[in-house]
Amino acid sequence: MDLVELIRYDEQRVLVLAPHADDETIGCGGLIQKFVQNGSLVRVVIASFVRGVSRRFNKDLEVYKPYRGEDRYVELKGAMAVLGVSDFTVLYHEDDVNVQYHSLLDTRPRIELVTAIEDELRDFHPTVILIPSRTKHQDHSSIHDAAVTAARPYFWQGSVLVYETDGEMEFEPNLYVSLSKEMFVNKLKALARYRTQMSLYPHPVSERALTAKAEFRGQHIYTTYAEAFQVLRIYA
Repeated sequence: MDLVELIRYDEQRVLVLAPHADDETIGCGGLIQKFVQNGSLVRVVIASFVRGVSRRFNKDLEVYKPYRGEDRYVELKGAMAVLGVSDFTVLYHEDDVNVQYHSLLDTRPRIELVTAIEDELRDFHPTVILIPSRTKHQDHSSIHDAAVTAARPYFWQGSVLVYETDGEMEFEPNLYVSLSKEMFVNKLKALARYRTQMSLYPHPVSERALTAKAEFRGQHIYTTYAEAFQVLRIYA
């Protein structure tokens, strides 16, 4: 049986774990739409969110540029509205006024991250979870590793899919989800809501780079646009 036949978009409860607000849209904004449009329930959980002022490196200017946490939260709400997701939450609000970066998840004990994800599994009862791949960014790797532990079969039974963002280190896709032009354009609209995060090409979080990635993944299955995933487990 073709693997894609084992992925049902209807009657699912889908938990999307994202290190930061925008990773969920970059990695699986198209797949999220497919689940939502088929009546499945989707919850997006952002692991780390800085409430105060954050700094992000601007390669074009070679400087760190500040942005407000409240602005990024508005962006998150806008992106979720575009994707049709009404259920979203944050695991860790970094409230310390001295915190200017999201990159602190690796400083938390693994058991703390695992327990937080276990709590989401108990509360939402998903049938599918989407987790980020391990990348050069320590937050991505921390959430990936903790999610794999939390999703151990004797604790929770369901399908586990890994999505790609950028800077992947160990990503070997074996599942491709085709996207219609309408879905891909809508994904770009959701990403455009993250004004504080979007950059100019060749930055990986730019419209041109993300379009190139979608077209590249589409070539693997002879379609125009696609998202790629690594299947850790299919529960059928």
